[in-house]
Amino acid sequence: MARPTKFSTEQILDGALAVVGRRWRAATIADVGAQIGAPVGSIYHRFGSREELFVALWLRSIRRFHVGFLAATEGPDARRAAVAAAVHIPRYCRRYPAEALALSLYRWEALIEDGPADLIDEIGTVNDDVEAALRRLCADRFGSTDPRHLELLSVAVQACPYGLVRPYLGAEVPAALDDIVAAASGAILDLGDTGEVTDA
Repeated sequence: MARPTKFSTEQILDGALAVVGRRWRAATIADVGAQIGAPVGSIYHRFGSREELFVALWLRSIRRFHVGFLAATEGPDARRAAVAAAVHIPRYCRRYPAEALALSLYRWEALIEDGPADLIDEIGTVNDDVEAALRRLCADRFGSTDPRHLELLSVAVQACPYGLVRPYLGAEVPAALDDIVAAASGAILDLGDTGEVTDA
């Protein structure tokens, strides 16, 4: 009879998350083993490499982050929904600092080119729901999904809040950042109503 698995995948990922919260990109398989009391070999039995383990953690963290982000985009008023989605970023990073660090372990563009083969399909589709939600928000807000309005929305809802919160990763995210993100995101969105952004 096979021996029961002592450490589940989720337990290993939880251990990896705790280590990333302390050591970020310096985290190792040995650190994870020490965190959960597991032999290094048993972790390698579940994950073929260090990269595979931490990319799996990155993917799980993205899926967790997306829950609240996507919920924010569902509001009846597109501008308010877009601002709420932007503000979700500093709020999530404040509430879940280790998850915020895990989100910053990798860039999607790099992984889609050279990520672990076993995870490449999941990497390729992990942002599909968010992209669909942003297209819907863009259509509702601007009456268009042309490339320049999509770029404007992406800057307002993703690039701007990410840029504002990034210096605080690994430390306390100030509560005041929520209002700053809301003001910046709203101002960027309003450019689409001023003629500053036109169809491509």
